[in-house]
Amino acid sequence: MGATTVWERWDSMLPDGSINPGEMTSFNHYAFGAIAKFMYERVAGLQRLEPGWRRVRISPAIGATFSRAAASHVSPQGTISFEWETSVVDGDQEEFAIKATVPPNTVVEIILPGLERKEVKKVGCGEWTFRSLFRREYEWPVSPLPPKA
Repeated sequence: MGATTVWERWDSMLPDGSINPGEMTSFNHYAFGAIAKFMYERVAGLQRLEPGWRRVRISPAIGATFSRAAASHVSPQGTISFEWETSVVDGDQEEFAIKATVPPNTVVEIILPGLERKEVKKVGCGEWTFRSLFRREYEWPVSPLPPKA
């Protein structure tokens, strides 16, 4: 037998709460973990730069219809938490606002979008608030490609 994708059961836990006695019973389906990682690292923007969460980056992928997100992580140093949001200021100009709480012995790089270029703010323990103006760098909604001639 050779598996082509996920070689595990999707009914590992039965409706009564017991574990399925069949083969290939598992609770380790990475497909679900990949979604969670995408939400934390890309949508919210929380990225670990060093083991132990002593250096962290907050760099959300601002795009599509997302206008706000929040995340937190309980690290060995304490809880890292933040929330960000965007709002239209004038025409195609938007404001990015972020509030972050950083525990002791932790350095966080907060990446702020900008009109000309991104700006990096390196901060330590404390509560931080930053705002910046930016323009989205893509077309949304996406236009369909014209048919080939």
